[in-house]
Amino acid sequence: MSQTIRELQTEVPALQAEVATLQEAREKLCVQRSECRVTVTFPKNNTPEAMAEFHQQNAAFGEQWLQQIQEIDRETQIIDKELQQKQVLFDYKQGELDKMLAGQHWQQIENDVQSGEKRLQAQARRINQAAVQLEAEIQALKALYDELNPSYSEWFQQPTQIVDFAATTIPYAVPSSSGLILANKEIEWKKISVEL
Repeated sequence: MSQTIRELQTEVPALQAEVATLQEAREKLCVQRSECRVTVTFPKNNTPEAMAEFHQQNAAFGEQWLQQIQEIDRETQIIDKELQQKQVLFDYKQGELDKMLAGQHWQQIENDVQSGEKRLQAQARRINQAAVQLEAEIQALKALYDELNPSYSEWFQQPTQIVDFAATTIPYAVPSSSGLILANKEIEWKKISVEL
């Protein structure tokens, strides 16, 4: 009895409407039952004929009232049985729909996490590639500085520093047990002098 979410999303509201209709019909029968009355008209005199007629009419009214109550009770029992079946079916189908929607939701979350992890890793690789390239450019700047600074110092006839290397780190993505850390990587200054 496997169904799709779409089928259940169509079927569940229809069952819910049927349950509501049956509950409404049952409530109407309960109101109708509570409104059943027997009208008693007392005789105008206490003659034996009037008393006999009074008892006969009351017996007929009582019998009619009892038949009405019994008919309402039979209809109520039929509705109760149908209502119980529909309610059980509705509860089952609603439960199945809820499970399927929850499963779909968690599957979507899992897919989002997996694709997000791949995207994060790709972005971290791009950041780290840019960091490597930036470090190479900084090292090229330092090499150029080391080459030109003595000439500037000689030109000005005093020690000169034409570039101030205040930055000592570069942003760098590092994996961790809980994901990624955007940290700082020390610029490798010694690498520059070895390459020169």
